[in-house]
Amino acid sequence: MKISIFKKSMAYLVDAIPIIFILMIMNTLFVGELLKNQYPDYDTNYETYQDNLTDYNDELDLYYNDLEAELITQDEYDTQAETLKASFVIVNEATEEIIFDYFTIVLYYFLIGFILLKYIYILVTKGQTFGLKMMKLELVGRINWFNLLLREIFWREVFWIFTFGVGLMIDLIMVTFTPKGKSLRDIFSNTQVIYQGTSYPF
Repeated sequence: MKISIFKKSMAYLVDAIPIIFILMIMNTLFVGELLKNQYPDYDTNYETYQDNLTDYNDELDLYYNDLEAELITQDEYDTQAETLKASFVIVNEATEEIIFDYFTIVLYYFLIGFILLKYIYILVTKGQTFGLKMMKLELVGRINWFNLLLREIFWREVFWIFTFGVGLMIDLIMVTFTPKGKSLRDIFSNTQVIYQGTSYPF
């Protein structure tokens, strides 16, 4: 019997959300501060940037109000807005680079952390995760550390991330339109999610 996308999606979310929550707690408690150590005075720079951004938006609003009141023309407004933006970029260029670098590292932390924790979780449960059990599903086939690595990391997380979501769409199409609802990770890892208690293969 083919399993619906809804059940598979819910099983995945039940497993993924606690992992993301753990990563967020770790980031709040100590990881965020450790990452900030690479950028001296990050908090001060961030606050300064936010203040400058507020001033920029306030001044832009004044220009817009003048335009609405017909005190200036559209061309004058465009010129003032472009000048203001150019000035903002010049003043905040270094700070923006620091903020961008920091958030890039935080993103890497969440991506790598999620993949590692997910794999450890899958290994500990031998593929029979809480999400699957909650949806009354089970993973069957050749279940070992290598096939779990292929299935859950390379052909799911890495495949989805590095194809910018195209991999996810391919999986959804295969699960929806193939007779047995198999995805690429099912095929390449010799495993499959089925309803609990049903025979395999079927």
